[in-house]
Amino acid sequence: MLPDYRPDTSLCERFADFRERGYWVFYAPNTSEGEEARAYGVLFDILRKKTAIMMISPADSERYEPVYRDALKYSLPTIRHTRLFTSKVPKNNRIYFIEDPEPVSDFYACADVVLLGGTLTAEATSEPDLVTPILAGKPVIAGPGGQRNPDVAAAAAAGVIRRTDTVEEMADALRALQDDPEATRKLCADARAWLEARTDKSA
Repeated sequence: MLPDYRPDTSLCERFADFRERGYWVFYAPNTSEGEEARAYGVLFDILRKKTAIMMISPADSERYEPVYRDALKYSLPTIRHTRLFTSKVPKNNRIYFIEDPEPVSDFYACADVVLLGGTLTAEATSEPDLVTPILAGKPVIAGPGGQRNPDVAAAAAAGVIRRTDTVEEMADALRALQDDPEATRKLCADARAWLEARTDKSA
């Protein structure tokens, strides 16, 4: 039996203006040092042809401030989760910075695609959370670090998540998922079935 996932979906109303315009919302949670730069690289690649916003949350709370300061160097409009005083994220924002561990799992429900933190570089040190995005019904893109995690490697081998090595491959995978909703829905359904079978086998 799969774990229960009951997110606070009211948080997703913050991105209503993006949804209404067909803009992409993707999520890079639980990132470790070096992974944020990769995630920003993907965002820049996507923004060349499409408007998007990226939610990002470092795994280590001690890195919140330095990562946020680094984010400002990219000159992309950034808003902090704890500083949002309106009901919706202004549509000119391109980065939604989550520096609060409590709602990290809730925000999976708000994403179109998940860049799996803990895998985006070969040297990533944070633990990837593969289960929650699958439970949320979201497609997952893993980076080169995923091969070191047995569950992520198995999911990639089964073809239920997308495995990539470079920023360009991550951006291409994200675009492909967005451009083919039917294939994306099947990928998510296959991932859930794979997770359920794997959970039952290990029970």
